Amino acid sequence: MPVIELSHISKRFGKFVAVNDVSFTVEKGEFFGFIGPNGAGKSTTMNMMLNFIKSSGGKIKLLGKNVPEHDLDVKKQIGYVPSDVRFYPQLRVRDLFRYTLDFHHMEGDPAELKRYCDLFQIDPQKKFGDLSLGNKKKVALVCALIHHPELIIMDEPTNGLDPLIHARLFRVLKEKQEQGVTIFLSSHNLKEVEDYCSRIAFIRSGKLIGVEDLTQVNQNVKVITVKADQLPIAVMEKIGATCVKKTDHEARFTYEGNMAQLFSTLSNLSPQLDDVTVANRDLEEQFMAMYERQEGERL
Repeated sequence: MPVIELSHISKRFGKFVAVNDVSFTVEKGEFFGFIGPNGAGKSTTMNMMLNFIKSSGGKIKLLGKNVPEHDLDVKKQIGYVPSDVRFYPQLRVRDLFRYTLDFHHMEGDPAELKRYCDLFQIDPQKKFGDLSLGNKKKVALVCALIHHPELIIMDEPTNGLDPLIHARLFRVLKEKQEQGVTIFLSSHNLKEVEDYCSRIAFIRSGKLIGVEDLTQVNQNVKVITVKADQLPIAVMEKIGATCVKKTDHEARFTYEGNMAQLFSTLSNLSPQLDDVTVANRDLEEQFMAMYERQEGERL
């Protein structure tokens, strides 16, 4: 059953269209990525999902319920980590946790709360306003986890986190996913998206430009980098490779064709090549290819 269903949603601010006709679904228990350049409409989309701002059109369903009609019921089952964490600065961290549990009508488990504080190295006695950026983000993470949500929505959750806490966070998130929790992750850190998400949605200039299965697509696309005084552009393009970057003595291609044909071609070219590498396309390559293609079409 889909946990997130966006159907033709849009958002306009006056004449400016921030989100334009976006549709996709996220299934229960999925670890789903949502990526795009700055200003693409990621945060606006999530703000509409959470009913922080009203959509200008389309329909939103979370956990099988329409938003905003069932806004309160839905939010009780959601954990949210904003990109910019702002809580009352004079409140102590322990009080923020208490208020979070009260909102969800839960007593909470003191042992579980202590475990999270120990895991993320949080001092619950400190005032929120005295915390560093990273420690504020850690408090927001715990607030998103302690009420056992069915859906966790995160906007740049690892900003300010050191590598140790980063690794611990994703270990917790994988455990939650294994328990059936759905995780929606927006991040500029493409490596973490690639490592943990099974599917991703690409958004640019408010428009959805693709939803792809990472477990399939990048295994089928190869990236070939060749170095030579005379680059074999025409030969590579003849077998179906696409040149995505070229300098005086280096060219990078993407290729989705027959591997035997590729290696035969590279073998024949080997006397004139200084170096050649073949690798699976990673998410950064895919992101840049989609972004540059859309930029070229726009220009």
